Amino acid sequence: MVWHALRAGLPALAAGALAAWALGHAGWPTLSALAVVALAGWAAWPLTRPAPVDLTWDGQCWTADGVPGTLSVMIDAGAFLLLRLRPDGRPLALRWIAVSAGEAGPAMHALRAAAYARVAGTAATTGTGPDGLGLPR
Repeated sequence: MVWHALRAGLPALAAGALAAWALGHAGWPTLSALAVVALAGWAAWPLTRPAPVDLTWDGQCWTADGVPGTLSVMIDAGAFLLLRLRPDGRPLALRWIAVSAGEAGPAMHALRAAAYARVAGTAATTGTGPDGLGLPR
């Protein structure tokens, strides 16, 4: 629900800011930009409804709806996870998956543990941060 509200609300707020800017430059009252926010939020709400994702881990590879890839935890807020799946062979076709504890239910702990797990027998890949230190990916 929170992710859905953010996906609908942020574009609505951006539309409201643009409307307030345009109204201000036209010399009109900017308070009417709130109507733009409400209208854009109302229009975006059904378009941003989250779709169920079949996310599976076989101990070697993650798949989301049958598409294999590499899963990364981007935000771990306890009761909320934002995951990024980078499909194999298509590094630019990222898939973002938001999971709340209410949606995952008792499987949330197992999902978190598997998302942080490394494949046995492989070393964790590291990148280099702006200060030259190695960072896990």
